[in-house]
Amino acid sequence: MTSHPEASALLARSHRLGADPRNTNYAGGNASAKGTATDPVTGGDVELMWVKGSGGDLGTLTGAGLAVLRLDRMRALKDVYPGVEREDEMVAAFDYCLHGKGGAAPSIDTAMHGLVEAAHVDHLHPDSGIALACAADGEKLTAECFGDTVVWVPWRRPGFQLGLDIAAVKEANPQAIGCVLGGHGITAWGDTSEECERNSLHIIRTAEAFLAERGRAEPFGAVIEGYAALPEAERRERAAALAPYV
Repeated sequence: MTSHPEASALLARSHRLGADPRNTNYAGGNASAKGTATDPVTGGDVELMWVKGSGGDLGTLTGAGLAVLRLDRMRALKDVYPGVEREDEMVAAFDYCLHGKGGAAPSIDTAMHGLVEAAHVDHLHPDSGIALACAADGEKLTAECFGDTVVWVPWRRPGFQLGLDIAAVKEANPQAIGCVLGGHGITAWGDTSEECERNSLHIIRTAEAFLAERGRAEPFGAVIEGYAALPEAERRERAAALAPYV
């Protein structure tokens, strides 16, 4: 199934995004693609979603690291969702949406990808996005940084309800290319893999420029005497000494 052109594009995009630590932390974030394939049982068309599974890293993602789900079954879960108090039950339900043999286990972020009406979705943890997401006035700063093209989503722990929240935000804001998730990170989308990647990078780089212009030189306060960063040569020496033990 990873020979499907949308799945191949997803893997290539994931590698590019995951190769730059400014875009997301190691083993953090996930990405997805949706497309039509031939059902091996009926011979008819079936709508599928390929999404990075639980664990693994975007930069080194392989086909075996993708979970492949049927979109009709994934979206049917909205009809049996018991509410936020029991949303943890929905993670196990993702297993009944899987298509074909093999593949990775679906992660808790699967709903974020499956419920959003977009062919391609990226969920990332860039430093610049997290700086806005975790700011005391993050919603205000997000609006100042992006206008109405990137929408603020209040904090919600990862899960099915967050997927519903993001889907509702996208539907209500057709001009938006993504959102900042309060206390969490960013999510971007696009009609093509290229557009999704472009939107993700636009959010990240725009936030970087905004912070460079508006941020404080010492955001965590002045350096305390005796706790200044070590010289680069000494850092390298200590890292080399520790490397065999980690």
